[in-house]
Amino acid sequence: MQLILRQPAARDSGDESTGVVVAASPDTFGREQWQWDVRLAESGDGYSVTVSHNADLINVVEETLQLSGGFSAGRNVNELWLAVVCRDPIVHGTFRLEPGDVAIWEGDDPDVIAIHPLTGYSTIRLIRISRRDGKAARWVP
Repeated sequence: MQLILRQPAARDSGDESTGVVVAASPDTFGREQWQWDVRLAESGDGYSVTVSHNADLINVVEETLQLSGGFSAGRNVNELWLAVVCRDPIVHGTFRLEPGDVAIWEGDDPDVIAIHPLTGYSTIRLIRISRRDGKAARWVP
């Protein structure tokens, strides 16, 4: 599954200190045991990302990618990936993603992620979420 969220932080007028929850598991707090959440907030020069997780259940790998060319990587179908466009637009397939947009991938479609900057340069925050027990990471456990 692929999902694109168009600038969720820019539309929220809520708590600036923690940002807007763009993805979480479970997706309704208090319903089931909390596993992880990803928050997005506007910052002075782009967007910042905060990832919280239960380290007993979840592995998280975060990296900032400075794209000056194409980026392609194979994604394990049990991993959930999020890419937050922090500065300058990127292209993923037929989609143009602007700063503040979030792309999310889970399941087996697609298992290879390919993105590139629209112009010569872009910055994204890539978050890879997996479960410690080897089961598939999903929005809802």
